[in-house]
Amino acid sequence: MTAQNSVTAGLMVGTPNVIQLVGVTKSYKTVEVLKPVDLDIRDGEFLTILGPSGSGKTTILRMIGGFTPPSSGRILLRGTDIVHVPIYKRPFNTVFQDYALFPHMTVARNVGYGLRIRKTPQAEIKRRVEAVLETVNLADKAGRYPAELSGGQRQRVALARAIVCEPQVILLDEPLAALDAELRRSMQEFLKDLQRRIRTTFVFITHDQEEAISMSDRIAVMDHGNLVQVGTPQEIYYKPKSEFVAKFFGENNILPASASGSPPLAVIESPLGKHWAPADHQGALLFAIRPESFRLHDGSDLSAGERVAKARLDSVTFLGATTQLSLSVGASDEHRVKIRIPTALSTQNLVVGSDVMLRWSETDVSFLPKG
Repeated sequence: MTAQNSVTAGLMVGTPNVIQLVGVTKSYKTVEVLKPVDLDIRDGEFLTILGPSGSGKTTILRMIGGFTPPSSGRILLRGTDIVHVPIYKRPFNTVFQDYALFPHMTVARNVGYGLRIRKTPQAEIKRRVEAVLETVNLADKAGRYPAELSGGQRQRVALARAIVCEPQVILLDEPLAALDAELRRSMQEFLKDLQRRIRTTFVFITHDQEEAISMSDRIAVMDHGNLVQVGTPQEIYYKPKSEFVAKFFGENNILPASASGSPPLAVIESPLGKHWAPADHQGALLFAIRPESFRLHDGSDLSAGERVAKARLDSVTFLGATTQLSLSVGASDEHRVKIRIPTALSTQNLVVGSDVMLRWSETDVSFLPKG
């Protein structure tokens, strides 16, 4: 099993895993849709599984929930294999994209449905439903029907139904995809706040990078059935481990590079000049840096690890709080980079076609394997 196919996230001291996927795969006849995956999901965290359509993220969620059996591998709940445990015996609840509310039931009866199935005493159902509706700010909507609610309110009913049975894990399959942009942002804030308050593990599926960044404690990135990187939003944004992650997870400047040399440091040549990195980098590489990591060099002294390079200014685009500059770099100006700087900085004197000096820190650069 290669690092490309399997990423095992390290444990935080005092933060045990609630779920572990060990060598989990999924195939349909001769089509392998999920390569061997190892993934640890920590108790009480908000983990997002992020990837484009067809990457395997929903397949993982369905296997955890028991809706789809894995072709091989183990799914452990606090150390116990649950691969053969049926859905109704797993201490998880799932929130689907379409909410799956019963149209003929009131909000209160929708929320209490799972408790009634479990034959919970009526007084206990009433108490718990009232408490959870208070938690999701729907106490005044208990007697309404789904058709009388807004999209965001129906979403909160589905969440209330998921948490009322006090599951160990809540699985969320792109639950915000059907909402408009403004409501979606509001629900993102609500979901994260709710997860912090009830301290339950959330496993959230999305293809939206901004959504993943704003909500997650950690993100697992999927690509063509491979789990390619797991980390905090900051780790994945600023230190991608592959070209796919660098391009998929926000905008990145990607330039060709080559490394040579012997321990402890390799010399790396790129269109922005020479760099130094651990000597395990060898041969053809890719140089990646975020647009906001560049600055225009004002001639002041450089700090340790800072670099400068000449560039030609090709265009200036006003974006509101920031301004984007497009520049050509390299010996023959054959490569392009974009940088974003605060508009409050003086950009009025920039002349398209003129030379400028770029400034950046070595710590903001990622060197990626080519291909």
